[in-house]
Amino acid sequence: MKEIKKLALVLGCVLLFIVYYFLCSSNAREVREYYSSGGTADAGNMQNVSIEDAIHQYVIDHMEQEVKITGTGDIMFYDYQMERAYNSTTDTFDFSPSFQYISKYLSDADYTLGNLEATMAGEGNGASQNDYGYWADIQSLNFNVPESAADALKGAGFDMLTTGNNHVLDSGLEGVASTIDFITGAGLDQTGSFKSESDARYVIRDVNGINTGFIAYTNHVNATLDDSNSYVVNTLDNYSEEQISLMCSQIAQMRQEGAEFVVVSLHFGERYVSTVSDEERALAQRLVESGADVIFGSYPHVLKPMEVITAQAEDGTSRTGVVFYSLGNFLSSMQYQSSNAYPRDLGAVASVLISKTSDGVQIDGIEIVPTYVDWTDEDIAVLPICEVVDNPTAFESRFGDDAASQLDQQRIETGYESVIQTIIGESGLTYTYSDYKYQISLEK
Repeated sequence: MKEIKKLALVLGCVLLFIVYYFLCSSNAREVREYYSSGGTADAGNMQNVSIEDAIHQYVIDHMEQEVKITGTGDIMFYDYQMERAYNSTTDTFDFSPSFQYISKYLSDADYTLGNLEATMAGEGNGASQNDYGYWADIQSLNFNVPESAADALKGAGFDMLTTGNNHVLDSGLEGVASTIDFITGAGLDQTGSFKSESDARYVIRDVNGINTGFIAYTNHVNATLDDSNSYVVNTLDNYSEEQISLMCSQIAQMRQEGAEFVVVSLHFGERYVSTVSDEERALAQRLVESGADVIFGSYPHVLKPMEVITAQAEDGTSRTGVVFYSLGNFLSSMQYQSSNAYPRDLGAVASVLISKTSDGVQIDGIEIVPTYVDWTDEDIAVLPICEVVDNPTAFESRFGDDAASQLDQQRIETGYESVIQTIIGESGLTYTYSDYKYQISLEK
């Protein structure tokens, strides 16, 4: 009996070896055929490519790659935030406490971008200044914020700040250039405003193996531009057909330059209006037709519904794009006021989950993290609403028994229910919930 078992074991090992041999032989043949027929590597130079490099490239080209790209709402810094961030002993600003609770949701992505509604002209260089040498007053709404804010945003998990918005010229033309320098100096990508006419109007980055294009436009500009300085910002010029066509052509150009996925940051809509206009829908449709995959909207300072758009591309194929018409405020000093009921304290961190196979890049799903901007005497911080509600002990130190804390908790409870419902709107999309996030399926 023992001999029979031994014989069976030997035969089993031999069979496994034969199967393994043929699998390896088949894969090796596929690799050879792939490159000899004009794969990613230059077939003519195959004799200079090692087996290890050839197999590595083959795996990259054939295995599914997954990427998470995250967008947020508006990022603003008022005097209230500067007061709390200022250290009189060192004469410096530290804005990092504003992101202490939300940064893990930003760093979790392969690439995170947000819209910076401010300039960084340097101390004493803005259109106006307060005691600190900067300015972010609620009356004038001219924002020149400390450049250390860029370092804090980088540390929080941001990879890009877009600057195509209605505050781009708060510190004049010189402020446009210095803002770009401070942002890039902090190690962040930037687009939407430009230092010269020759600057590229968009950015293409390799995001975990997927070439991704980023472009930012605004329909609102806070100064009159002429032919001599119109280059400083990508503007839609009140939905001008000429500018819309230009933007569509730039999206197509990114595709031609190798972008496999295109992300649009769009500053449009009406302030404090939570509904989507026909004009906004028509623009989003055209952008998706031109090659946009995701649109992150800003400017209204309140949340708007999202939409999944199916469009006919120029080559006749059908394509799908996702539009977040407004993600509300990510960080600001705007509070909820019962007199107008604008939910300016609520926002959302939205992530698109995409994958790449040999068939191309596709959107697999969406994650939503509802957010609330909470005030204490020490800081003004972005809180992940669902985590606050479902894991309250982690946030006990922020809330007391006073009226202000009770209002905060009421607003958080409101956001727990309303944020996802606002974003879903009448789209017919469904969602599940886990790990303090909502997962939205694109299938109705």
